[in-house]
Amino acid sequence: MNSPRTKKPSVRVTHICDITDISPYLRRIVLGGEQLADFPANQQGAYVKVLIPQAGEIELNTQVSGPNAAVKRSYTIRDFDAERGLLSLDFVINKHRGPATDWASTVQVGDKVAIAGPGPLKMSQFDGHHYVLLGDSTSINAVNALIERIPATATGNVIMIAHSEQEKALLASHPLLNIDWLILTPSITDIEQDKWLQHKVKQLDAVPTDTQVFIGLEASQVRAIKQYFLEQQQLPLRAISATGYWKRGTDADTFGQQKQLEPL
Repeated sequence: MNSPRTKKPSVRVTHICDITDISPYLRRIVLGGEQLADFPANQQGAYVKVLIPQAGEIELNTQVSGPNAAVKRSYTIRDFDAERGLLSLDFVINKHRGPATDWASTVQVGDKVAIAGPGPLKMSQFDGHHYVLLGDSTSINAVNALIERIPATATGNVIMIAHSEQEKALLASHPLLNIDWLILTPSITDIEQDKWLQHKVKQLDAVPTDTQVFIGLEASQVRAIKQYFLEQQQLPLRAISATGYWKRGTDADTFGQQKQLEPL
């Protein structure tokens, strides 16, 4: 019996058209090129895999798998200008070292890079009456895309952790969503971040039964908040879209393997 065929991601070669620093910790890189001509529209909030050369290499790498495969990292689509064929992605920089952050910190206009995808949105239900969205600098574009899709008549709360005040401008406005921010400083510890999140979540009291929740945070934060909505708020599992965007003390490759073995 033949095994089902796995659809390979569509790899596109692009080049860097523009680089803008949104804040000291967030850099927007705009990709262009002929191979984006058939990139699907309305993909804000979905993601692409950026194929980054291995350490010490500078040449374009389009290999998704195999011994010489590129380093693959998922990045949320901020915007795609279909008319001009420009794809905007935001990278956290100056906070830690890794293949993607090192690449984003040194890449120059004109450099080539391959991408694969896009993958799907993290949340697909937009017919609810109440929403709770939780995110940080790594998921801010996913949260923004959800806000833009939520009906203007829906109510809800957005709870965000960011590295700088400038990042506040990255979220779209919504008439009935209340937004709370924690702007990180060197003096704010991980424990204090977690306590702030827990306090904000518990302040929500009883949420409506048709509430839709998105959680895009550090892995341990995702687990704790997801458990709270399931056990304390009694929301069904289908109402919660939860994704660990990173994990403290763990590199992205190891974290990816852990998520496959034990999904959040």
